Amino acid sequence: MDAEIIAIGSELLTPHRQDTDSLFLTDRLNTLGIEVRFKDVVGDRRADLVNVARGALLRVELVICVGGLGPTEDDLTR
Repeated sequence: MDAEIIAIGSELLTPHRQDTDSLFLTDRLNTLGIEVRFKDVVGDRRADLVNVARGALLRVELVICVGGLGPTEDDLTR
């Protein structure tokens, strides 16, 4: 099975924060025999998230969305 991880949060698009959740999830998924083929980082704009999610659903069987530092006022994963 192939997977894609979408990390959501504008703070993840700055040099001040790292997306460590995706690294953790990739390690766990790999141990289950699931190959992470793509990782995306998208800011807190609904239209951008929809665009990325639609593409992911066309590429792989499993899509996992994780939040950034949230919850913040503009947190879409809240």
